[in-house]
Amino acid sequence: MELLPVLQTGRLIVLCAPHAARDESARLAAELALRGAVTMLDGGNRFLPYRVVHLLRRKTVNVAAASNRLFVRRAFTCYEMNSLLADTPALHQPCLIFDLLNTFFDDHVPIHETDRLLKSCLGQIHRLRLSAPVVVTIAPPLVEERAFLIEQVCASADHLLHLAPPISPICQPPLF
Repeated sequence: MELLPVLQTGRLIVLCAPHAARDESARLAAELALRGAVTMLDGGNRFLPYRVVHLLRRKTVNVAAASNRLFVRRAFTCYEMNSLLADTPALHQPCLIFDLLNTFFDDHVPIHETDRLLKSCLGQIHRLRLSAPVVVTIAPPLVEERAFLIEQVCASADHLLHLAPPISPICQPPLF
């Protein structure tokens, strides 16, 4: 998966994959940190700092300088994600939003409220993408009644990527 060529200001790239593309996001964050500052908003505790540092060590000896270009903020509820996006300044640096919908799958939040909050979040994402590319990762919904959230995010994407889970071959273990 090579996202760097499609990262352009004004574009929203949505990556839908199991585990919200956790490994692919770490690789992208490391690549972008080598080039400049990166804003990262984490909605599902998907950011893997040790994995990113490991990837940076493979490409540079100045790991500290590259890792200092990563600006990470976390949200633990859909209300916090909405506030986090509203408070994020529109800078001229890529913005990675990990597992945007994770907190929206909370069954304690009414569906009409998640719909309202997601529309607000998508408006903020649109504001951010006017000054820099935005990459959003999402995972399949936990319950079918909230699948409409995925559809809303995908409908707003300029570039949509679906990563299928790896299929492991079925093999009969030896009996003896």
